Amino acid sequence: MSVTGGGARTNGQLLHEIRAIFVEHLSLAVESPEAELLQSGLVDSVTLVELVLSLEARFGVSLPFDSLEIDDFRTLNRIAGLIERSTAQGS
Repeated sequence: MSVTGGGARTNGQLLHEIRAIFVEHLSLAVESPEAELLQSGLVDSVTLVELVLSLEARFGVSLPFDSLEIDDFRTLNRIAGLIERSTAQGS
């Protein structure tokens, strides 16, 4: 399911797509949008790189590693905020 160029998404749609990345590409189930991904060990450094690449591909955004903040990856909600900011900058 490609959504690039598909217009604005609601927060619920964005969270659904991000959760799908975790399931389809990372084989990880995330219980809630506020579940702690880093402290819980669900996402480690290797998984984080895979996640960034998957987010870039799914949403058509560029997420340069030197400009990323680790706090943006702590929860699904924070990842959604990062994607919203990145897509707004690209428009």
